[in-house]
Amino acid sequence: MNHNNQKRRHYLISYRFQLRFALQTLLLLIFTSIVIGWTAYYSVWSASEAELQRLLTSERIDQAEVLQFRQAIRAEAGERVVFRLLLLIFIAFVFTVFATHRMAGPIRHIEKALRGHFRGDPFDPIKLRKTDEFQDLAGLINQLLASERGGPHPGCSPHPDKA
Repeated sequence: MNHNNQKRRHYLISYRFQLRFALQTLLLLIFTSIVIGWTAYYSVWSASEAELQRLLTSERIDQAEVLQFRQAIRAEAGERVVFRLLLLIFIAFVFTVFATHRMAGPIRHIEKALRGHFRGDPFDPIKLRKTDEFQDLAGLINQLLASERGGPHPGCSPHPDKA
């Protein structure tokens, strides 16, 4: 079942599947980041505003310093949050493409084997890398296709059911 000589050449194998999965993951990541960022920002903002009001009423700070402080917080938080969010989105996208590659490759091999079977092509067992997903499914499909073509194929070893 495992074919160790197969090397990954292209990580975007099934563009639609992988990009759709990456987009869904990124949307979840962006939504979560916005909610967490918004919550943290307003929690810090309300606490700092309360402290600024206390300092203003005790005349330990003047209005110009308060304005300067507010602008500094907004600028600093805005720049850092946006940069980190963009970096996180890029890292998540790359990770998702690599993660889905282990699913998209086997799906493509399974589709190819089934299409060949329906065309009447000679049986060629599905060979996957050790790190690919769907090893058991590929083994079952290999058994099915081999049995329909008249017996087991030398390159096709059955997987026992895991109960």
